[in-house]
Amino acid sequence: MPLTYIDALTSSFGDRRFTTAELASRLGATRPSKLLSELKRRGLVERVGRGTYRCLSPKERPDLRSAEWRRVRDVVLAGPDPKAWTGASALELWTGGGYRVSPSAYSRIYELAVPRARMVEWAHYLRSNRVATDARKRIGARVSLVPLEGMKVALLGGEPVISREAVARMIHNHPGLYGNALELLDDRR
Repeated sequence: MPLTYIDALTSSFGDRRFTTAELASRLGATRPSKLLSELKRRGLVERVGRGTYRCLSPKERPDLRSAEWRRVRDVVLAGPDPKAWTGASALELWTGGGYRVSPSAYSRIYELAVPRARMVEWAHYLRSNRVATDARKRIGARVSLVPLEGMKVALLGGEPVISREAVARMIHNHPGLYGNALELLDDRR
């Protein structure tokens, strides 16, 4: 795994304060203010005074997972119609967030049904909005596009989702994955 700027900063300065000039001389950064501004935006360093910073410990850093997950969800919802959440994403919506399937606590896979004829358009749209679709992405959020010929779309909380009946069939067909999720389904239409 490659060395990152935060690795170099914590190795160089630990938890003590440092200046932009120290950063520039120690790491050879040509644009230290821009680098520190980005690291501050990401919640990795804190500005403690004019030109003075300190690295935040892992316990002090904000959990940015939900912000990224919300961004990806918003990008998808703003995308071209027709579309509908499907698979585990639809199940999560139909259970009001009571049932979530995820490979780890650090990843989210949004499953989205789109017309087969619009797959290329959707792939381009997601790529242009910096949303991953590649199954090799292990951390963060990505969208798994599911091509469909025709789909029955319901609106649930203002979001397009496959029908409750389709979700119930999915649970019935995959009991090892979805267990007793049928009991958690919301009856909203």
